[in-house]
Amino acid sequence: MGSALPVGREILIPGELSVAIDEGGIRTAGGMLPALLYTTDGLARHGQREMVFAVARTGAPAPGFPFTMARTVHRFAAEGRLVDAGDVSVFGRPGLDADERVTGFVYADPPAALPSTVDLSRPPLIALPLLGGETAVVQRFGHARVLALLGAQERYYPHPWWFRPGRAPVLDDAEFRAATMLSRAPAYNLPFLHVVHDGDRLELSAPAEELPALREAMREAPDVCAYLPGLAGTPKTYVWAPGQNGPAAIVAPGGERASRLACNFLLIVRSGGSAGQQPTARQVEDGFAVLLTGAMHARLLQAVEAGRPVEIGLPGGAVRALAFRVADAKDGDPEVEAEPGPDAVNALPPRLLNGVPAATTMAGGDLHELTRSGPAAGQEPARGRIVLVSSEEQLRRATTPAELSDFLDRARRVVDRLFAGVRHHTEELMVEFRLAPNRPVEVRIMARPEAPPRELLVVLERQLQALPPPTIRYTEITFQLHLPVHA
Repeated sequence: MGSALPVGREILIPGELSVAIDEGGIRTAGGMLPALLYTTDGLARHGQREMVFAVARTGAPAPGFPFTMARTVHRFAAEGRLVDAGDVSVFGRPGLDADERVTGFVYADPPAALPSTVDLSRPPLIALPLLGGETAVVQRFGHARVLALLGAQERYYPHPWWFRPGRAPVLDDAEFRAATMLSRAPAYNLPFLHVVHDGDRLELSAPAEELPALREAMREAPDVCAYLPGLAGTPKTYVWAPGQNGPAAIVAPGGERASRLACNFLLIVRSGGSAGQQPTARQVEDGFAVLLTGAMHARLLQAVEAGRPVEIGLPGGAVRALAFRVADAKDGDPEVEAEPGPDAVNALPPRLLNGVPAATTMAGGDLHELTRSGPAAGQEPARGRIVLVSSEEQLRRATTPAELSDFLDRARRVVDRLFAGVRHHTEELMVEFRLAPNRPVEVRIMARPEAPPRELLVVLERQLQALPPPTIRYTEITFQLHLPVHA
C-alpha cells in the first residue's frame, strides 16, 4: 500500500476535534506517489466514522481544506447528521484551496491496509473530492459508477482513495445524462446492496440489518426503477462512459480469470406478463436491466421480507437466474485473496491496488474481431491475450490492424528471445503499451506469480521501448499484452 510518517497534529476544537497529518507514499501503477494524509480524531464520539483525506503532493503548499471539512462534518455529526460510504456532500459553490473545480465529496470505505500512523478502532471513511459534474452524477446515478471511472483513470482497483489536484474530470455531466438509459428511470440509492454478475446468474445481496430499507424501496418502487448499489468487493467491476461500445470492466491484477463482476446499477422493469414479454436480464452500460413479471417481483420481495434466499429462473437471455441472499457480515469474495506484502510489488497478485482497466479482453487470436481484420488463411492465431485500455474506436482511428498485429508479433518475439534458456519462476507477463503520435513506445511490465530476474526485466523493458511503433494518428492508445511465459 505504501508508507507514512507522522508530521504533526492540528487542534481544531480543544478537547473535541483534531487532525493528524502524515506524510506518506502511495504505491500506484505509475510508481510511488508522495501524499499528505489527514486523519480526523473526534468524530467517533458523535457516532460518525473518522475520516481520512489523502492529497497527492504537487509542489503547492499543503492544502487546508481537510481542516475545514473536518469542522463541518463534526458540526453535522453533533446535530445527528451522519454520512457513510456511498453518501455525497455538495458544495454551494465550487472550489477548494487544492483545486477550484471541486464541487463536493463522495465517501467510501478505505483499502484493507491504510498507510496511516493513526490507530483507529473502527475503519475510517475516505473522503474523495469530486470535480464539476461528477458530484451531480453521483447524486443522480450512484457513487459506484463514478468510483469505477476514477479507478480506470488512475489504473488503481477498485478506485483511488486519494485526490490528485489538477486531475482531469472522468465525465461530463450533460453528456452522461444524455447517454445513460437511467436518465429515464427513477432511482434509489442503496449503497448496502451488492449486485454481482456471475456467469449465467445475477446475484443480489444485502446485510440483514439493511433488509428493512431494501424492503421499503421495493414496495415503493414504480414498475420501472433503478437500484444504485455499493461496491461489491469482486475482482472485476463494470465501467461505462458515453460513447463506449460494448461492455467494459476494470480488473484487479490477478483477477483476469475471475467470473464475478460487480454491477453499478440494477434496473428492474415489471411487466404484466403480456404476450411477447419474456422475463429476461440484459447487461447494459455498467449494470443490468431485468424484466420480471409481477409474480416474479412478488417472489423477490417476499424473500427480502423473510430474509431468506431465492432464485428466480429467467428463460430469456444469457443470464438464466436472478438470485437473492442475505449477506454475512464477514462476507468476502472467494476470488479475492489476502493483500500482498511490499515484496510483491513487481508481481501481479489479486488486489494489488493498481488496477487494470479493460475495455475488452479477448484471446490474442481474436484480435481480428476488434480490428475487423483477421489472420490470413492458414496463419496461426496470435499467442496471449489483448486487453484494451483505450476504447475500440480510439484504436481503429489511431492505427491499422496490419501495423498493430506486426507490432505485437515483434513484441512477442522479444519476450521469447530473452526468456529462452533463462531460469525463472514467471508464468505470465503483462506488458502495457502506451502509444501516441510522434512519441517513443512507453512500456509498463508486471509479472506473476514471481517477477523474473531484475537484470532480465531491465533488458526486456529497454528492448520493448526500442521497438519501432506502428503509425499512430490523432490520439493516444493504451493496451496490454498478456503472455504465458514458459520455463
